[in-house]
Amino acid sequence: MSKFIYRICFFLPLLIVFSSSLSYAQLLWEVSGKNSKQKSYLFGTVHVGDKRVIDYASNVYPYMDNSLTVAGELDLNVMTSIMAMAYIMSPKDSTLSKLLTKEEYQEIKPYLVENIGELAPFLDMVRPVFVMAMLQEKEQEKLAGANEENATTQKFPPLDMHLQNRARRNDQNVMGLETVKEQMTALNSTPIDKQAKELYNYIKAKSEQTDSKNTVGDIEMTTKNDTTALDFKKNPMETLISLYLTENIELLHDQISKEFEEETYQSLIVKRNLVMVKRMEEQMNKKPSKEDRKSKKNIIFAAVGAGHLGGEKGMVNLLKEAGYTLKPIFFNKKQETEK
Repeated sequence: MSKFIYRICFFLPLLIVFSSSLSYAQLLWEVSGKNSKQKSYLFGTVHVGDKRVIDYASNVYPYMDNSLTVAGELDLNVMTSIMAMAYIMSPKDSTLSKLLTKEEYQEIKPYLVENIGELAPFLDMVRPVFVMAMLQEKEQEKLAGANEENATTQKFPPLDMHLQNRARRNDQNVMGLETVKEQMTALNSTPIDKQAKELYNYIKAKSEQTDSKNTVGDIEMTTKNDTTALDFKKNPMETLISLYLTENIELLHDQISKEFEEETYQSLIVKRNLVMVKRMEEQMNKKPSKEDRKSKKNIIFAAVGAGHLGGEKGMVNLLKEAGYTLKPIFFNKKQETEK
């Protein structure tokens, strides 16, 4: 249950329409200077457990493993999952069947049952934005199974959870840069009636696509080095993963700013960036113990969604404005994936 709650809490990147680019930017940044003599790191993640993403992230292990604290957007533990439930459930007077007309609800209900399975009966009580996240995760599972190159018997949790699990095995301190209330309030900033309409339109479009292409295998795929032909509407998760692996944080940010209304963008991105940078600074400004100074370990390794790094009010620029020096880290050799 905790993994299920985690995945729908981190749905945001799956709802963003991306375009491709051959320009590159870096996902891992060294943070130094100001009042700190020890280094810290900021890493952009993607909230999925695809093996390609896990393999790529193995590059950061040396920097993460040598850090006193590993931070995510949230501290992903059982208590976080329990607390998130209160924000995931719809108010009694705003269930999906009440937000949509009777005809609209009956129209999409078969699609929900077919794609969600045993959890389908409970979806009426879940906020629509999280229902959409569940549908998109199921879609990626089908696509991964249809693509022989990406199909694997290995199962990985979403990248953020994978990194935190590793940190706990290493007996490192794990923390969240946001509280559950802060993140869930931001994710629910879109009015619930608008969420329901967006979910309805999404399912209608997917149903029409299914009518014209009856099998997952009919979905057009591209070579792994060609992101220009990826179609987000057909394959949002694959597009997200491919663009993430280009490391282009500015592209990710630009598309976010284009797709969201200004008020939503401020709630989902800018305000959260300010909070997460503030929490990073609190850790970096703490007076280290004598033992910590001798260890010469990094202070904090912060792993947050890559969409939070780029842009004028992205975390990279905010840290620079706060007086820190940021340097991109380029990877020369990938390490073997470690479960």
